Amino acid sequence: MISRLGVLGGMFDPVHNGHIEAARFACKLLEFDLVKMIPCHIPNHRNSAVSDKDHRLNMLRLAIDSDARLEADDVELKRNEVSYSVETLRTLREQKIAHSIVLILGMDSFNTLTKWFEWKELFSLCSFCVLARAGLQIDGNVYEEVGVHKRLAQNAADFYQDKVGKIIIAENFKHDISSTEIRSKLNAKKSIQNNLDSKVYSYIHEHELYKNNLGNNFEK
Repeated sequence: MISRLGVLGGMFDPVHNGHIEAARFACKLLEFDLVKMIPCHIPNHRNSAVSDKDHRLNMLRLAIDSDARLEADDVELKRNEVSYSVETLRTLREQKIAHSIVLILGMDSFNTLTKWFEWKELFSLCSFCVLARAGLQIDGNVYEEVGVHKRLAQNAADFYQDKVGKIIIAENFKHDISSTEIRSKLNAKKSIQNNLDSKVYSYIHEHELYKNNLGNNFEK
């Protein structure tokens, strides 16, 4: 059993440098032993993925294969049903992988937390690392309903005083790119050199993924 585990979920459709930077940023901030990156199978509050689940998992593995701190986990892909964070975290707790489990998410996602399936149980399963995009703040209603003032930690030492239920806000995470934007850049034949791992792009091209979006837009 490790001490500290970070969990970063997403569609990863495709995985891009922003995803990897988020995992590494959180890993450094909270000194995780490992960050599990978990592709969502069937989303609850958004459109389904463009690419097949196996392709998304393969691309994720390619993108992180050089960083031993990061691991792709197919726990949600194995379930042929809607992916709920609470169920994934229950599974990780049952597996007794780590003493502390921290869910990594963006501020925009955190501001929808009270709409998540059985969201209150999450605070008995994990703590939260919220990566704040520029200009975003915690929604006032979410702040009150979650009781952020009682859970908020100012630093890692304070954060780990409790095993679960804490929140830390990383206000200096600057990366702001999405998979939707990546696909839009492909469609507009814009360079994605700084946004996408070269191995991931080669995989996309080889398997003709997002083929309506591909163009002469990847600068070697």
